[in-house]
Amino acid sequence: MKRRDFIKSAIALSAFGSSLPAYLMGSGSRFSFRHSNISSDKIVIFVKMNGGNDGLNTLIPYQNSSYYDLRPSIAISNNELHPITDTLGFHPALNSWQELFDLQKMVILQGVGYQNGNLSHFRSSDIWDTGSSENVELATGWLGRLLETEYPNFPNNAPEHPLAIQYNSANLLEFKTNESNAGLYIYDPEIMESIITGNFVDSINQNIPDTYGGHELAFIKELDYMALNYCQILSDSAQNAPNTIFTYPTTNIGNQFKTTSKLITGGLSTPFYRLYHNGYDTHVDQISRHQILLSELSSALSVFINEMDTLGLLDRILIVTTSEFGRRVYENGSGGTDHGTSAPLFIFGTNINSGVFGHDPDFNELDENDNPQIQFDYRQVYSSIITDWFGLDQSISNQVFNENFNGIPFINTNMSSESLFHPSNFEIYSPYPNPFNNTIAINYKLFSNSFVKIGVYDIRGRLIKNLINEKQNSGFKSIKWNATNKKGQTVSAGKYILRIKIGNFKKTKNIILLK
Repeated sequence: MKRRDFIKSAIALSAFGSSLPAYLMGSGSRFSFRHSNISSDKIVIFVKMNGGNDGLNTLIPYQNSSYYDLRPSIAISNNELHPITDTLGFHPALNSWQELFDLQKMVILQGVGYQNGNLSHFRSSDIWDTGSSENVELATGWLGRLLETEYPNFPNNAPEHPLAIQYNSANLLEFKTNESNAGLYIYDPEIMESIITGNFVDSINQNIPDTYGGHELAFIKELDYMALNYCQILSDSAQNAPNTIFTYPTTNIGNQFKTTSKLITGGLSTPFYRLYHNGYDTHVDQISRHQILLSELSSALSVFINEMDTLGLLDRILIVTTSEFGRRVYENGSGGTDHGTSAPLFIFGTNINSGVFGHDPDFNELDENDNPQIQFDYRQVYSSIITDWFGLDQSISNQVFNENFNGIPFINTNMSSESLFHPSNFEIYSPYPNPFNNTIAINYKLFSNSFVKIGVYDIRGRLIKNLINEKQNSGFKSIKWNATNKKGQTVSAGKYILRIKIGNFKKTKNIILLK
C-alpha cells in the first residue's frame, strides 16, 4: 500500500482508538514543536449545516410577495419571524441570532455558493472542502493546502497541538495535504486518551530495517506516536478548563460546542475546528424538522458565544456556518424543498464588520435552473479568513486556490490582524496557555544578543511583577509567570497585560487568569 493511500484516514483511525498491531507501535518519533504564521491565538470554528440548509426559511425576505407565492404551505409568516432589517427576518427559532445581530456580533453574507452549482450532496461537499470549481476535482483540502504552506513536511516536525479538530464526521478531506492529513477526528477527549494510552505499546528498542518497508513502518510509528501525544494534550486541556456557570444543551451540536469550549479555555492552541450539525436535507416535513434543527444550533451557539464573551475570549474567535448548498425557491409536494444552490452564510464574533453583505434574493432574476444568483463565491469567504483574520499574504491565498479571489470586508482588520510578528532578529510566540489556571509561558527566540524586558500589569496599568529585565544571549527563551505579584502573593483571577520590550520593539498582549 502506498503511503498516501494509507494515511488518508490514519490519524482519524488513531483518534478513534483503533490500535495498530503492537509490532507497528513505538516512540521513535520525530514529533517536535514548530512555530508558524498560523500559530497566533486566532481561532476559526466552522459549523456545517449538513444536508443543505434552506436559506430562504432561515433568513426570510418577508417583504417579497414572491416568497409567499412560491411557498404557500411552508413560508414563515410576518408575525412569526424576528425582523432584523426592513426586508429581512430570522426564523422563529433564531431569536438569539436577532440579539447577536443587534449587538453587532453577526455578519450575514447573502447568496454564497459557486457557479454551476452541483446538486449532489457528496460532490458539492467535496467542492466546499477542497476549494475547487464545479468542473475541477482536487484530492487535497483547502485547509490542508493552507496548513501545508506552514508545515510542508507534516507530520514530520508536527506542531505541539493539533492543527485542526473535527467532530461528527470521519471525512477529513478538508484538512488533507498532499502526503498526510492535518485534521484530527475526536469525540470525548478523556475517553480518547483512555482508549489510546491503553492500547499504545512503547517499542522504543525495536530495530527498524533500513529498507522501503522499514521506512513505511517508521512513518506509521510516527503517526501513532503523534496521536498518543495529541490525545494526552487534548485530555489535559479538557481537564484544565475552568468550571463556569454556563450550561450547554444536551444535544449533539451542544456537546460539540461544549467540548470545543473546554479545549479552548483549557489552553489548546488549535486554530481550526469543524463542527457538524446533521439533518438539513429537508425534502419532507420541513416546517417541524427545520424548527428543531435551528433551535438546537441557536441554543448551543448562544451559550458558547456568551461563555467566550464572558471569559474575554470572543475577540480571538470567528464562527462561520457553511452548507453544501441551499434549497429551491419553491416548495415541493411533500411539505419540503429540494436541492438548490446559493444560500446565506452566517458569521459570528466581535472583530467583525457586522451587518448584511449583498442584496436580498431577486425572484425575477433566477438562474437557468430557477435558483437565486450567486453573489459571493465561497472561496472569497475562505480567502478573507486567510488574509484578514490570520494576516497572511494574499499570495498564500492565491497559492491555496490557484486563483485570486477578492476578499469580502467582513473582518475588522484594525482589530483582528494580530499575527505572529517576525522581525529579523527575534520571534515572539503567543503566550500559552491563555487563559491559564496557574502558570503561563511566554516564549520567544532571539537571533542575536538583545536586551529583554517583560512585565505583567493589571488593566489599570499598574505593575504587578517584572518577569525579566536583562540582556540575553541568542537562542530560544521561555519565561513563566506563576500568577504572583512582586511580593510573591497570588493575584486574583481576571485580565492582565503583558508588556514585552526587545531592543526598541514593544508589544502588549492580553492574558486571562482563571481560577
